[in-house]
Amino acid sequence: MSDNGGMSFDAVVTNPGRLQILTALAVEERQDFVQLRGVTQLTDGNLSSHARRLQSAGLLQIDKQFRDGKPVTTFLLTPAGRSALESHVRKLLSAISHRRMPTAAASVATEPLSVSPAV
Repeated sequence: MSDNGGMSFDAVVTNPGRLQILTALAVEERQDFVQLRGVTQLTDGNLSSHARRLQSAGLLQIDKQFRDGKPVTTFLLTPAGRSALESHVRKLLSAISHRRMPTAAASVATEPLSVSPAV
């Protein structure tokens, strides 16, 4: 039996790299590649790979244009992306707010020891 109480998390969102991208874009909805790379601290390859996966899931829009003759890639969080991130956060908050209470024997064993200061 699973220890998660039947909760199912979206694997696309729960991946740490993709979660960093979604979270960064939730704060600032549109960011270019260099800015997002700096915020997430992902490598160029990881950022590109995770962004393509998020795009294929409809959570992220990728726009490639030329600015002053240079290619610029911009990422935009879609409404579906914001919804998926918010749903993930709600599931996490629900999971930690419904924690199991320890049994009496377990709580005695895990209570912190009180230590008197040395004199």
